[in-house]
Amino acid sequence: MIDALLGGLYSAEKMRAMDAGAIEGIGIPGGHLMERAGAGVATEILERYDPARVVVYCGKGNNGGDGFVIARELASEGIDVTVFAVAGRDGYKAEALLNLRIIEALGIDVRDGLPAADDEADLFPDLVVDAVFGTGFSGAARGPAAEAIALMGRTPAPVVAVDVASGVDASTGEVGGPAVDADLTVTFHAAKIGHFVTPGGALAGEVVVVPIGIPPACEVEPDVWLLDAEGLAPLLRLKGSLDHKRSVGTVLVVGGSRGMGGAAFMTAMGALRSGAGLVHCAVPAAAASDRPFVEVITVPLPDEQHLSAVSLEALREEMAGLRATALGPGLGRAPETVDVVRTLIGEPVPMLIDADGLWALGDDLEAPAGREAPTVLTPHEGELARLLGTSADEVSAHRLSSVREAARRSGAAVLLKGEASIVADPSGAAYVIPTGNPGLATPGTGDVLSGAIVAQLAKGLPATDAACLGGYLHGLAADLAADLAVGTECLIAGDLFEFLPAAVEHVKTGGELADEEEEEHGAASR
Repeated sequence: MIDALLGGLYSAEKMRAMDAGAIEGIGIPGGHLMERAGAGVATEILERYDPARVVVYCGKGNNGGDGFVIARELASEGIDVTVFAVAGRDGYKAEALLNLRIIEALGIDVRDGLPAADDEADLFPDLVVDAVFGTGFSGAARGPAAEAIALMGRTPAPVVAVDVASGVDASTGEVGGPAVDADLTVTFHAAKIGHFVTPGGALAGEVVVVPIGIPPACEVEPDVWLLDAEGLAPLLRLKGSLDHKRSVGTVLVVGGSRGMGGAAFMTAMGALRSGAGLVHCAVPAAAASDRPFVEVITVPLPDEQHLSAVSLEALREEMAGLRATALGPGLGRAPETVDVVRTLIGEPVPMLIDADGLWALGDDLEAPAGREAPTVLTPHEGELARLLGTSADEVSAHRLSSVREAARRSGAAVLLKGEASIVADPSGAAYVIPTGNPGLATPGTGDVLSGAIVAQLAKGLPATDAACLGGYLHGLAADLAADLAVGTECLIAGDLFEFLPAAVEHVKTGGELADEEEEEHGAASR
């Protein structure tokens, strides 16, 4: 994958390094950067909203200084602005202090502390600006800052966050206490990790990046990237005129047990719809009769109800004859099945492990570490918690660090499912998938995801590339299905099959084709 084609997401530390490079290395005054930052936020507010009255909550640091500049810019447009210096006006320094003195000299209403409990004009303005904490915040907000965050949570007015929603750790997306739920976040120079990694990413609202004058010479390399169609397009292995079904990727799905054959077949069809040329679905005899998709070749195994050692040789033969294997969907958790899974992990083929395949690992996250072939794990938060020996709540609160630890210990690419799914590489690099929607919260969508990823493994992609491309396509198919057909409330896993081809075409054209198709579909619908 060519990371340079993707959008970098920066930690607070790396953003500070770029600021320092501009100020100390190049000699650009810090006040110049603050002026451009505040003016940029004000411009975005004026373009999107038409407020008569605005309240700005300002914290102690440079984020508060940005808030003072925003207040001045808005007041110059005739807007009634009140600024609350949340912790009082004492203690401001350098550029922030300078901009406080300027708005005081201009007669802008600046008050110490917070609005009075009975002051409806201050508590319920037309728009609120959150300039309490910046990118350097971590931990939990307390005292007046926490009270300010609570007041912003009560207002029905739009809330615009300056750089990052207060209470969100910009470096991780973690939220350790009260946090602002913004409608719009205007951030400076580049997007931050906390804008997209949940839980903090869910509080950012729309994210807009404004330039503030940091030169390209000050750029540093991020270690988290946001996936997009243009950056992923080079990963597609498209069919050519001389290709045939075996040359474009062959897949084996090992799964199914009595009553759960559908999971394996959903994975198989997901692989076909994501570009695989030939897919075999190896299931116990009781599940083989399901056969919901005629395009999938069913391989009945000697076992009747669930996998056991009886089927090992047949499975090894199938794995040897096909390019990549998806192991786990609908397998069940019988002890003899667990033994088979742990044995098959040793086979030297590219492999995706999901669902009951992950269950078979127990808390032995290191089990795949010795594999030489590309390996992808696709847990949800509960599954990853079991692998890490912790709780789902802990994983949910620390998604980025959790998935990175899992990738490091397993030696595999790990895709942590959920809002803004994250792919982590054993090297520590991480990729955020911005596609997908709440409609995916329904049975079978994870099985389709497995199919989308294993298809890319079968085409010869490295594990991390396959997880990124397959995950992006899967989420985009859900977005297209929701936007063009069924919405999010009633979306089911089978709807994804119709839209995976469109998702592939979208990536193929770097994101251009889908917009045209959406317009045409909308015209036809009207």
